[in-house]
Amino acid sequence: MRRTKPPEFHSEVLLRDTDFAMLDRLLRSEAREHGLDLHDGHGRSTWCQTEWGEFGAKKRGGDVLIFARAHRPEWLAAMKETITDHVMAAMPGRALTMRWSSLADIGKPPANFSLARAGQARRISEDFVRLRLHSPDLTRLASEDSIHFRLLLPAPGDGRPEWPRVGANGQTNWPAGAKALHRPVYTIRKINAAEGWLDTDIYLHSGGRVTQWVLHGAGPFEVGLIGPSGGGIPRTAKLVLAADESGYPAIARIIEARPQAQGTVWLMGRRNDYPMPSAPNLEIFHLPEGADALPAILASAPPPADAFLWMAAEKGSIAAIRRILLQDPEHDPHLTHLSAYWSRPSADPASAE
Repeated sequence: MRRTKPPEFHSEVLLRDTDFAMLDRLLRSEAREHGLDLHDGHGRSTWCQTEWGEFGAKKRGGDVLIFARAHRPEWLAAMKETITDHVMAAMPGRALTMRWSSLADIGKPPANFSLARAGQARRISEDFVRLRLHSPDLTRLASEDSIHFRLLLPAPGDGRPEWPRVGANGQTNWPAGAKALHRPVYTIRKINAAEGWLDTDIYLHSGGRVTQWVLHGAGPFEVGLIGPSGGGIPRTAKLVLAADESGYPAIARIIEARPQAQGTVWLMGRRNDYPMPSAPNLEIFHLPEGADALPAILASAPPPADAFLWMAAEKGSIAAIRRILLQDPEHDPHLTHLSAYWSRPSADPASAE
């Protein structure tokens, strides 16, 4: 029996003729991968608890009810979209029939969407440009609970872009074809919601659409923002941080928010000239061999059991790091955030920062 009040904002969807066991496995896998609190309803329900709220599945005879509950409406929109993506990956074609409840906003932009104007872009290191985005609607992004967002970039030359809308099934409908939007994830490096601006740092890599856009004059130009998304800033006094270039801005945001934290930082990119904040109690090392060299270091010198492990890099490298950390029974999995910011065969971390 539930003993706490559920989050205020909620939505659900019924999947007809669906195997509950498959969704149960999916939820348990997500809980293990992201260190989430998992709750088991004796084989009839499974749900995960996060800082945003909670999500899960309940058995309904031969059907399954999927639900999402969040503390803020924009978080609910993001949770629904993530759930839909995971169901689509696990059950190709079934997500097209998903009809979420709470359909009052049909035809409107999602609650986690806003427009922004691209402003000044300036080089801050050999590999990074800092871009300022202006918008009067940034309050939802000014939080330490989640420090990422998706930048929605129209196709080159599209002077009349289309933006996402809530469809009749409660899901976010995205423009397609010539109107399709590029949707990379970036870190909110600095933000002042009262003044209506945020800064994000763009990692420059060959062939990247955002790279070409920002190097050839990003503003003034209207773009979309979807978020917040992803993880937030750890609250522990001890930190072990590691990332290639794709995660440098997030590491900088964490260090700036926790200036007294103790621990270690591994910068695993080709260069380490990104402007990191002052960190008097953190040892910062450059590991130019890349993320593939980190598992051996962690195996020989395991991180402190009470340190928060925050790591971001290529998917295969993160999997190797995860295997090493899972061998340490003393470490609390809730003090771990391991995120794949990009995937091979791309030679550069082009899918995130």
